[in-house]
Amino acid sequence: MKEKIVIGHINPDTDSVVSAVMFSRYLNREGKDFYPAIAGDVNRETEFVFSYFKEDLPMKVTKKESEDKDFFLVDHNDLAQSVASIKNIFGVLDHHLLSGMKTDETVFFRVEPVGSTATLIYKMMKERSMEVDEKEAGLLLASIISDTLNLNSPTTTSEDVDLYYELAEISKIEANNLAEKMFEAKSDFSGIDIKEIICGDMKEYDFGGKRIGLGISETTSLSYFNENKELIGKTLKEIKDAENFDAFFFGAVDIIKGETWFFPAEEEEKKVVNEVFEGEEKSGYLLLKDVSSRKKQMAPPLSEYYNKKS
Repeated sequence: MKEKIVIGHINPDTDSVVSAVMFSRYLNREGKDFYPAIAGDVNRETEFVFSYFKEDLPMKVTKKESEDKDFFLVDHNDLAQSVASIKNIFGVLDHHLLSGMKTDETVFFRVEPVGSTATLIYKMMKERSMEVDEKEAGLLLASIISDTLNLNSPTTTSEDVDLYYELAEISKIEANNLAEKMFEAKSDFSGIDIKEIICGDMKEYDFGGKRIGLGISETTSLSYFNENKELIGKTLKEIKDAENFDAFFFGAVDIIKGETWFFPAEEEEKKVVNEVFEGEEKSGYLLLKDVSSRKKQMAPPLSEYYNKKS
């Protein structure tokens, strides 16, 4: 019998890892035998969260190891962002736009427009009258904090807000204090290669038949990116060529100011950025004020642009 795995997307973030852990527990409590896994190395924020709650990180599964396993996908439904293939998908639980996935058989599929997959998981647990303990509530809270930028992202919904405060009460955690520690860990770039920073939270898209890469890095200060603008530009081109992207973009998001420094890989991307976004052109990047969400404010206009060109 194939192993049954709950797994988030490649380049895992806090929401994808917590969701794998908590949704596997949901399925276990429903009498289904699933294990959590991750699809790559975690970032420093996620490392901090799991250390803070004294929770072991799930096992890592690569694309090569995926063939003899069945997967329940969480926090993604796009196979370009997954270690799974269409033939071994058991179900999907997500909060992102639909990728056009087609399956040969009927699978569980639930997608809702909330700020984090953890919000949806806790909502489902409440629907089944499943209780969570203090640690589980803390993990879910941290996941909502991460994906909604502590309720400051434009993706935040009233459901995220309500469950955020409910989980804070159950976990007995002061949420703003936890958020501050998480974002401090996220902003520590010491000893990390610039390519890892750019690709650490990178997603691949098919926009109008074009293979588009869009990486982001969230931080409480953009000073690191100011000091390394030339190196970022050079590295973006290297990544674009190495990964064979038709276009590659990178956004450094200032969590505090709610703005993004948007870096194009080459002149072609710069042309696209200037046409698609209303921003202030700076030396080496475009300043996008009141923009902090890849899902809601960066990817959709790029998708519209390339689909119109196709």
